[in-house]
Order: sequence, then structure tokens, then C-alpha cells
Amino acid sequence: MKASEILAFVAGAAAATGITLLLTTEKGKEITKNITEKMSREEIDRLIEHLKQKRAAASGFDVDIDEDDFSTEM
Repeated sequence: MKASEILAFVAGAAAATGITLLLTTEKGKEITKNITEKMSREEIDRLIEHLKQKRAAASGFDVDIDEDDFSTEM
């Protein structure tokens, strides 16, 4: 492989990563806004608890996850 091919690959990967981050950030904010409009904080907390229980059951042992692991700001 030539150095120019490697450089072209790295430049393409960097450009794709930058574009993805720019586009995904706004989409993430829109998704968060839509979720908070449709679900109350209590419903979100129940969903998180349910997912923790499913994860613990799937792993075969208890998983201790602190509430601090999740961002409370939405």
C-alpha cells in the first residue's frame, strides 16, 4: 500500500467522523426532546429500572448500577 493511499483513507475516515458527529449531535438532541415530551420523569426512571433488571437477568448475576451512571439532565 502506498503512503498516499493510507493518507487518503485516514482523511476520508476523519471527514466521515466529523460529518457524523455534526449530524448525530442534533439528532440526539431531537430524540431527547421527543422522549421528554412524551414521557414523564417517573416513566423514564421506571424504564431505566426495568432495563437494569433485564440486563442483570441476561448476564446471569446481579449488576450493581448506580443512579449516578445515568445523566439526570434531559
